[in-house]
Amino acid sequence: MHDPDHKNDDKNIFQQAMADVTPLTHDKVTLKPRPKKIKINRQDSVSEIIDTLSDDFIPECGNFLEFMRPGVQKSLLKQMRNGKLPVDDYLDMHGYKRDDARRRLLEFIHSSQQKNFKIICIVHGKGYHSEDGRPVLKAMVNKWLQNIYEVLAFTSAQPRDGGTGAVYVLLRRSS
Repeated sequence: MHDPDHKNDDKNIFQQAMADVTPLTHDKVTLKPRPKKIKINRQDSVSEIIDTLSDDFIPECGNFLEFMRPGVQKSLLKQMRNGKLPVDDYLDMHGYKRDDARRRLLEFIHSSQQKNFKIICIVHGKGYHSEDGRPVLKAMVNKWLQNIYEVLAFTSAQPRDGGTGAVYVLLRRSS
């Protein structure tokens, strides 16, 4: 029933198959770097926000936007997505050029967090009036929000608040 030669054959085959394999030095996953906090030089001046966001390329983005940091409850994101949580303030970015939009977004998030707002809505538009027909601001807002430490999650808004031309944003509590 038990063939010792068969066991040795399996061992030899395995050793041959593993001859060129380099063992792992650790079993830890390399995570994305944490987004940077919005840096303020003086507490009382929103105009002193240091812009750490890049806009060197316009990423592709789908029609529906959604993002959630680890630790945010899925049920909270679902409530946001369904428009069940009250929106504390709105920012309409229609007509903004990229640099102005980035600066205004940072100022709005900083101001909202200072007021202890939990949910804000950012209207970025759908991009129908862009030069090449691609949604520039929508794609940039999607990219920027993921890189702002104060943003815990966001999801495309309900039709009454702008639909896929807007996002509800969950903010981290100010410390």
